[in-house]
Amino acid sequence: MPGSQRLRARVGLVEELVVWAAVLAGTVARVDLWRQGRAFWRDELALVQSLDTYPPAKLLGPLSDTQSAPPGWLLLERLVTTVFGTGERAYRLIPLLAGCATLVLVALLARRFVRRTWTAAIPVLALATLPQLVFYSAQAKQYTTDMLLVTGMLLLAVGLLRPQSEPSGERSGEPSGDPSGEPARWRELGWYALIAVGPWFSHGFMLAAPLAAAWVGFVQWRRGVRSIMGLLVRLAAPGVSLLLAALWARHLTSLAPDFASYWMPFMRAGDRGRFLHWNRFLWEDFGIRELGFDRPWALVLLGVPAVGLVAACVRRWSRSTAPLLVLPLFTAYAFALVSMYPFGRRLVLFCVPGALVLAGVAVDAFVGGVRRLAPSWTAQVVGLAGVAALGLVAWTTPASLDQNLRYQYGVDDYRVALQFVKSRWKPGDVLVTGNGDRVAFRVYGRRLGLPADRAYRGMRSHDETKRVGCPLPKEITSAERVWLVTGDRVSIYPGDRSRYTVIVPFLDRYRRVYFADRGHVTIQVLLPGPAGSAEPPKGRCLEFAPVGPPGTPARPPALPID
Repeated sequence: MPGSQRLRARVGLVEELVVWAAVLAGTVARVDLWRQGRAFWRDELALVQSLDTYPPAKLLGPLSDTQSAPPGWLLLERLVTTVFGTGERAYRLIPLLAGCATLVLVALLARRFVRRTWTAAIPVLALATLPQLVFYSAQAKQYTTDMLLVTGMLLLAVGLLRPQSEPSGERSGEPSGDPSGEPARWRELGWYALIAVGPWFSHGFMLAAPLAAAWVGFVQWRRGVRSIMGLLVRLAAPGVSLLLAALWARHLTSLAPDFASYWMPFMRAGDRGRFLHWNRFLWEDFGIRELGFDRPWALVLLGVPAVGLVAACVRRWSRSTAPLLVLPLFTAYAFALVSMYPFGRRLVLFCVPGALVLAGVAVDAFVGGVRRLAPSWTAQVVGLAGVAALGLVAWTTPASLDQNLRYQYGVDDYRVALQFVKSRWKPGDVLVTGNGDRVAFRVYGRRLGLPADRAYRGMRSHDETKRVGCPLPKEITSAERVWLVTGDRVSIYPGDRSRYTVIVPFLDRYRRVYFADRGHVTIQVLLPGPAGSAEPPKGRCLEFAPVGPPGTPARPPALPID
């Protein structure tokens, strides 16, 4: 082998190692967070309460507390927890595997669009370290499954449209193959099977699949690979399955009015005159939360994927496949524009892999442009300098990632608080929690063996006049001791910390004998008897109801007052 070929082979090996080292780094970060076995946080608790108690058939219908997840994903979670138990790690096993597998697929997808292998490490490294993406790889939520299935769909679609044509052929000067050739039968069967099954496991896939399938069909028709009738026949069964999944998801969402109100800012509804303001809010949220930008002005980096799309479309071998990478982002934005699906936060994580791959393509094209004007080593240095510049603005360093995961996510630890209550519980005690904290008792209270018939929730009163001497139900006033367990991030009255809201109605006849803050979850213990001669503060009263099992209305009838 000539020396130049040996050198090229060594350089290629080093570049391969760089890409897979990035995959390994992302995998280690995810496994480490999963291994910690953190307590379920409030969003997980709201979903886990249904997974804990509902039979499989009921998981296909409305879930408790306006939660929503694809039915196939829910059944898969039930299968895993039936085998491995209902601990935190078991519930998070599927999201972990999906998050790690997405790293691999993004590496393979990026390799199909770049000439220089090392530039494929750019989207992988970003995906490996973005806090949102790492966090949801170790949480009992479906968002990493969305990313996995959408990325797999993109990779399979590229294989359909470019079965033989590879960037490697252009690098080596070898023939690049016939881009209009017949796709492999197994790949085509896998494509239509994925379109049929994927929507039942991922809402993100359900949104992105129709436009991707339409693009693949259009390219195949234009090349003469498939006729219009042949495409319609092949898409008939997958299309019906996708439509049924979409209608069912729409039906379930319509049963949860809180879902629409919560996500209203991320949907184009209301004042049509504030279109620019809405777009600014939308893209700032996407850049800062999903892509990890530290500052709003860094949103100019959203132009990098656009440059990558242009560069990929200029190249003959990726002209037909490059639009696939931006279709998930375009689809999510279009659905938000017509107020059908929110373009917000974790719900659009499935758009991120394609955008990151386009960023890698932009760097690859930049290095190629410099190489035409300067020696090869200069182009590599300039490319690395460009990557370093991007990293200084947007990359989440390992130290910053650890800080984010440790202090900004999942800090409301109800498990520790309720374990403490259980360790000191006496038969005559009652527990009162905030209405929004009820899911924590349904999950951890049940697991710890706390009596469900002695647990109540404080609800916002219709009469919000501040006063001293609020009425209380006899179920609570007859108790020897009252435990108050509340999370400040789930307020009872807007603008008030729940730790204060929940204790005020008791202060004219009870005294606080214990207070502790367990990771934004407050424990307070009350005993009968006023607290000395101090005048109790005025506050808004509460209504009380049993916590109840999952499926109980968010606001049940209040207990009669004493």
